[in-house]
Amino acid sequence: MLKNKDFLVLLIRLFLGYVFFSAGICKLTHGNFGQLIGPPWLEEVLAKHGLGLFAQVVAVCQVICGALLFTQRFSLLGAVMLVPMNVSILAVTVSQNWTGTPYVNAVFLLLNLSLLLYEYKRFQFLFFPDGMVAAEATPLELFRSGKLPWAILAAALGTMVSARFSYDVTNGFGLLTFGLAGACVLLPAALSKLEKVIVTQAIANMFLMTLGKISGALPVLAVNSGVLLVLLVVNLWLKSRSASAISTKDSVSVV
Repeated sequence: MLKNKDFLVLLIRLFLGYVFFSAGICKLTHGNFGQLIGPPWLEEVLAKHGLGLFAQVVAVCQVICGALLFTQRFSLLGAVMLVPMNVSILAVTVSQNWTGTPYVNAVFLLLNLSLLLYEYKRFQFLFFPDGMVAAEATPLELFRSGKLPWAILAAALGTMVSARFSYDVTNGFGLLTFGLAGACVLLPAALSKLEKVIVTQAIANMFLMTLGKISGALPVLAVNSGVLLVLLVVNLWLKSRSASAISTKDSVSVV
């Protein structure tokens, strides 16, 4: 069973994976893909200054980082790659005096850094090469195995390639990517029933954002997001209560 911090890291991976994967695809499709952040018109604006290719590179990098986070297997690599991107985005929004956006990007950066902090032992060799010891496996290692991580990368590649030819096919590949990311987390026997419900709702939100142009999708998204947050708080409270009970029981046994 996962601890609170393990489950939160899992959700942060899914959240940041969606944020940047969808943002990249939205740019590649010129706004024809649901997403939380923008701007979808980046290529059009930069192309006026001869930087259209640069905008496409940014979009592709966002998709790659998001897909790596989705896989769980390569999530650490995705988190490392995402740091310079988050710092760059934050610097741009601050220098352009965008209202509110720097705060949102600062939150993304903090979430990004929290993923690295969770696996800080894997970076010990950078600072203590002489006394290097093998990093202990985290409880999330269970989600790394199998063929699903590779299937997620294949679906993400299909989403990027189809973005140049068909928006409908792109949406289809995008939904497939989200579904595989959810399956990668839900199939291993590591989550409680409540945690599986929370993850399922998170994946459902990705679907709803992608299909946001369908009548009725956005109100359902708002309701589902509210329920998700409530269930997440309840789950964290139950886990904390259970951990406290076990700690108290152990203390009594020792006495």
